[in-house]
Amino acid sequence: MDRPEDLFEKWYVQPLERLREIPNGAGGFVALATCCFLYERYAVAVIEKSGHNADTSAIISQFATDFGVDKETAQNFWDVIRNGLLHGGMPKQQEYGQQTLPYWAMREDFPAVELSEWCGKRILKVQPWQIMEKVISLWRENLHLLDRSKSFPWANILPLPF
Repeated sequence: MDRPEDLFEKWYVQPLERLREIPNGAGGFVALATCCFLYERYAVAVIEKSGHNADTSAIISQFATDFGVDKETAQNFWDVIRNGLLHGGMPKQQEYGQQTLPYWAMREDFPAVELSEWCGKRILKVQPWQIMEKVISLWRENLHLLDRSKSFPWANILPLPF
């Protein structure tokens, strides 16, 4: 039976590193989407371990802490990137038909995540590989949390008995 930390490397780290090898950053969307759900699993485990309720607000606060950004930036990342990629396959641009969310851009020379002004518009700058590196690092430092979820227990590879 494989240890959870070995499976984390096999199932997530190795495939994410392969996505990085795709030319012109084309693996960035898939890597970023994967890191969004991995980060959410991590944040929920950390928050619940501290005895708090891991609601969306708490997860966004944890993201702000982990990525060293303010809560507005964290909230916009969660709405535009996390919710967009995991619910619609692309970053989200409207909330209820209104342009209330910032525009987004991904580039190699951006910080991991930053909310700023560009040409008079709010823009959420994202660097997928820095997000990936941070999420992997957070998990590697806290691998004991991998199998903490009761709702989504960590899987294992076992032979079928027939």
